[in-house]
Amino acid sequence: MPRILAIDFGFKRVGIAISDPMQIIASPYETIPGSYDTAKAADTILALLEKLKTERKYEISDIVIGLPLNMNGSDSERTVAVRAFAKALQEKSSLPIHLFDERLTTVQAERALKEGRYTRKQRTSVVDTVSAVILLQTYLSLISRSL
Repeated sequence: MPRILAIDFGFKRVGIAISDPMQIIASPYETIPGSYDTAKAADTILALLEKLKTERKYEISDIVIGLPLNMNGSDSERTVAVRAFAKALQEKSSLPIHLFDERLTTVQAERALKEGRYTRKQRTSVVDTVSAVILLQTYLSLISRSL
């Protein structure tokens, strides 16, 4: 069964998480450099997808991208950038792309890392990937309930 890839997009860093083949458990994959250029960021993700396919033999069926809405549900400046990134990625990929509300995932990730006694430097290097894991696990839980 194919896996689902989750992306926590940022200009500085992009967190990546991947589901297991049964699409039940989200696991961290890596944090990659971000970009203000959404087309360049999309190309980086396409290269990652190719690497996953050739090196890991992972089949990816869908991409979930965290959508950083304001608490009242309105778009923020980051939301506009994420939508532009998702559009650039969709234009270059045939995979279904799902924008998924990621409100408070970074806060949850920071809290979990602080409780785990990670230093500030350690948290900075992994918080985006942990956010992607939280995003993907929430998405997986939601789709499993709808089956």
